[in-house]
Amino acid sequence: MSAATTASIRSSRVGTWMGIVFVTLFSVGFSVFSTPSDNKNTAKWQHWWSDSGHRAGAVAGAYLMVLGLIAFLWFLSSLRDRLEGGGLVVIFGSVFVALGLVSTLVRAAIPGGKVFGDTPIPSSPDLARQFDNVGFALLLVAGALAAGGFVVATSYLARRSGLLPGWLTIAGFVVGVLQLAAGLFFPFLLLLIWVLVTCIVLLSRLRMAARAPAATSGG
Repeated sequence: MSAATTASIRSSRVGTWMGIVFVTLFSVGFSVFSTPSDNKNTAKWQHWWSDSGHRAGAVAGAYLMVLGLIAFLWFLSSLRDRLEGGGLVVIFGSVFVALGLVSTLVRAAIPGGKVFGDTPIPSSPDLARQFDNVGFALLLVAGALAAGGFVVATSYLARRSGLLPGWLTIAGFVVGVLQLAAGLFFPFLLLLIWVLVTCIVLLSRLRMAARAPAATSGG
């Protein structure tokens, strides 16, 4: 195997691992960044960010989600290099990252302002609740639609080039379309699962590609 081929496989492997890092960090961060489960409970919202534990969890979760989205950009770059004509993949993926970052920072504005700038917590619970609603809308409506475009474009190009198996590209088309209903959250969860499975499959194929020349030379 040539040095250039070895370097290319190594770079693709690192980029693919970044996809797994994205899913891990984003999922953990989303779980840590807790808000009242009952969105209509005004009393809970009124005191939620007054709790230092809730604020710390929100800030930690926001950092993890931001780091995860940055890792997704690395994964996106690696994926583009392995797909022919991946312009739409990059566009949709980049829009998803941008909206995900804005969503995270909007949701973290109140607890982050208190932690880093000692900004007073708003007395109105409706303000805190609306910040969270706007953040979720950015992620689960606009962001999810962009992510759906990314998955559909990736599945189409990967099917044409043979980068991914047929069953996974078909699943990608389904997951991409389901992002129209990501406001229900479950379709967005399917997006994360699809990215994770895609990374596992790509890593497996890279491992086989690395072993093939060695087996050939040994024979």
